[in-house]
Amino acid sequence: MPQAVTEKTRHPKDKYILFAFLGFFGVVFLLDGIFAYTAISTQTGLVTDQAYEKGLAYDVVLEEAKNQPKLNDTVSYDVPMLRWKLADEQGAPLLNATVTAKLIRPVQDGHDFDISLVHKGNGIYEAPLNLPYKGLWEAKLESQWTQDNQTKTYKTTYRLIGK
Repeated sequence: MPQAVTEKTRHPKDKYILFAFLGFFGVVFLLDGIFAYTAISTQTGLVTDQAYEKGLAYDVVLEEAKNQPKLNDTVSYDVPMLRWKLADEQGAPLLNATVTAKLIRPVQDGHDFDISLVHKGNGIYEAPLNLPYKGLWEAKLESQWTQDNQTKTYKTTYRLIGK
C-alpha cells in the first residue's frame, strides 16, 4: 500500500527566520567594516621611521652610550620649568655647555619640538616649557662642551607629565 503524502503546514513566523539570520550577519559585517575603517584611518602602524636602519646601527648607539663622559646630572620638571643640573665626576659644575632638548609626545605624531636650555649659573640649565597638550612627554636632552680641545657630548632621556 502506498504511503499517503501529507503536506506540512508552515507556521507564519517561519518566513522571518531567514531575515533574522541575514540581519544578524549584516549587522556583524557592518560593525566589522566600521572597526576596520577606524583602525586603518586613525593609526598609521608606523612606530619608528627607518626601523631597519636604526636596528642595524644599534651597536653604534650602545657604544656611544658606553663612551659618554662621566657626569653627575639631575633633571627635573616643575611646571613650567625644565631644569638640568650638570656636574663632572668631582662635583664641579659644568659651565659653558650648549644644551638642547627635543620634546617628543610618544602618543601622538606631529607635536615634537626642540628648545635650548639657558645656563643660569652653577651648572644649572633651564627653559620654560609651553607644552601644547597634557600627558606624557619625553625630553631627549643633549649637552655639548669643549674640554681639552675636544668636543664632548652627553645625552640622556627624561619622561615628564605635562599639566
